[in-house]
Amino acid sequence: MSGIIYAVFTTTHETMRAEKFLKQAGIKFRTAIKPRSLGGSCQMALSFAPDSLNRIISLATANGLGLVGFFIEKNGGWEKLSTANPAQS
Repeated sequence: MSGIIYAVFTTTHETMRAEKFLKQAGIKFRTAIKPRSLGGSCQMALSFAPDSLNRIISLATANGLGLVGFFIEKNGGWEKLSTANPAQS
């Protein structure tokens, strides 16, 4: 998988909690303005390289983060990545 992945959380508070956990784990990410079409009430998203996806899924699950989902830009739109993260339900 190539490109940048965006993690979208349910609220700004959840995004800030995710930032804290990712920093503690030493995972490189950027805070970004969330594209409107990705849903969720938060206006922020976290962007990161695809090789960090599994670690971020594990952190989100372990810490009960409220996730809308993980998205990657594809063909001019957004594709939601399927994950095994029960916190997305």
